[in-house]
Amino acid sequence: MKPEYDAVVVGAGVAGCMAATAIGIQGKGSKVLLIDRNPQAEVGKKTTRGWICGDAVGEHHTKFVKDELGIEFGPPEIESSVKAVLVSSPDRSVSYPFEGSGYALDRPKFARRLLGEALKTGIEYRDLTQAVDLLTEGSFVTGVVCQELRAKQTERRLYKVTSKIVIDASGMSTKLRRNLKIPSVIEKEIDRDDIEPTIRLIARLADGIRVDITHCDIHLDAERAPGGYLWVFPKKADKVNIGLGIQQKRTNKSLETLLNEWVAETPLFKGMTELADDGNLSGAWPVSVRHQNDSLVANGFMLTGDAGWFPNPLSAGGIGPALTGGLISGKVAAVALQSGDVSEAGLWEYNTRYVEKYGKKTAALEAFRIYLQALDNSELNYGLRNFVTNKEAVSFTWGEVPDLSLGDKIQKAALGLRKLSAFRNLAFSVSKMSELNRLYEVYPKTPSDFSDWKKKVDAILRAVRARFR
Repeated sequence: MKPEYDAVVVGAGVAGCMAATAIGIQGKGSKVLLIDRNPQAEVGKKTTRGWICGDAVGEHHTKFVKDELGIEFGPPEIESSVKAVLVSSPDRSVSYPFEGSGYALDRPKFARRLLGEALKTGIEYRDLTQAVDLLTEGSFVTGVVCQELRAKQTERRLYKVTSKIVIDASGMSTKLRRNLKIPSVIEKEIDRDDIEPTIRLIARLADGIRVDITHCDIHLDAERAPGGYLWVFPKKADKVNIGLGIQQKRTNKSLETLLNEWVAETPLFKGMTELADDGNLSGAWPVSVRHQNDSLVANGFMLTGDAGWFPNPLSAGGIGPALTGGLISGKVAAVALQSGDVSEAGLWEYNTRYVEKYGKKTAALEAFRIYLQALDNSELNYGLRNFVTNKEAVSFTWGEVPDLSLGDKIQKAALGLRKLSAFRNLAFSVSKMSELNRLYEVYPKTPSDFSDWKKKVDAILRAVRARFR
């Protein structure tokens, strides 16, 4: 039986729209279906509360989209530009730049712009449609089982849609990945410790109170945001996106309590007015903070965006890697459709291209994140003042390993013997980051070499987790 579509993309968030757009542009003549559970006016919405995220993206990611597809973003989906993200110690005594220039987004308008670009290519789009299961035949995924959400819950019908490729962009906890029935090396489940609950609100500051719109602020604070961080991202001088993320096992307090306490204690927020912002309300959302799934493909199946655990393990930023990974998945899918090879091997280039473009740094970032989560505020303050220079901080946040000579290590350790254990832990973390970076430089070119390589990656990360449990 001939498939109804060449590709079905499940989820019209950032990654899903980019995948559909890339296939539509590069795979001329390919029949593509993009589905999303939300009504079209609310495309990509994560919950009934909105698009719940920091609303920020790095310039290097948007430049990649422009270079690859000719799509350039600007107002109204971009609200403001920033020159850097500043990461501060708990006592605010030191700050370091992180990731470089970027943009604050009007998230609903950005989502609608992405869908518009996909529709321009001639793809078919169905809103209020949810994929509830995968269709398989032998060892291949051959489509999805869809549910129509317009009807009352008791009257919602199920129907099948067949395709040569299914691209799963339906979120971190996607049932499609977790219920994948064909043989594959895709990891199906994520560890709870690698999920960061987050909460945020958008607000107008009180009259006379303004923020510096040239940079975003991230504050490390093991008491106010245990295992995570606080953020203040400016949309305008008097308009901010503020929030926090935590590792839940490190606190008994709820996200709402932590956010309310921070707001109450911070003069910047005194008298501010919470905004609905085009339906983008205050709310909470879990984010993955591990490296991406080490394989994103199986026979007839691809993962992208949150479904592939793309958010940066250190910053939890997911929009940028979703743009990048979604685009690459679509381009590789288009080539595979043209060649007629949609097997794991035929789609493997997606793995290698994503690792080369972005994913090669994320495992190292995960190792460093695990180390940071184990530090208390005194250790964070001391370490950021004495163990880390501005240059080293920039290296860490890009997943790179700073070049620390033996003399440097001795000198840094001598700065305070009472913190020697913290320094030793830093040195251990750096060494494991180096090992991981070397492994990702030799990411397997074919599926046959994957198993042995993967065992080495997992062993290193187990050692890091055991050290900082």
